[in-house]
Amino acid sequence: MVSLFAVAPFKTESAGKCSVLAVGAAYKDSKAVFVGEVMKVVKDGDVKTFTFKVEKYWKGASAAEIEINVQETMRYQAWFEVGEKYLVFARGEKGHGKLWEVRCSRTTRLADASEDIKKLGRAKTPAGK
Repeated sequence: MVSLFAVAPFKTESAGKCSVLAVGAAYKDSKAVFVGEVMKVVKDGDVKTFTFKVEKYWKGASAAEIEINVQETMRYQAWFEVGEKYLVFARGEKGHGKLWEVRCSRTTRLADASEDIKKLGRAKTPAGK
């Protein structure tokens, strides 16, 4: 039996060459888990902020839109594309309320997320939908 909380190799756009938490552990470690479409991106220095239109969520994304930040470095560049849909596992920044996509997260394109969505179970609809 495969544990939903194990660390396992899992290839995503964000992961590159790292081990990624299994679905249950990634869910537990995330402040928001949702499916959404990238509507716009704003760059401020080395931080890109992506605005997502939330289609459905499991945790922490009850609004119709949500912002996810990405700190770009020499080793990690933001890979979200406007108009594309993703299953996002976003981490929170303590005391600031901002959400972040980080290297080695379980976030992936929606087209590649069917198994994760199945494991997450029934989703909720955001307010205003």
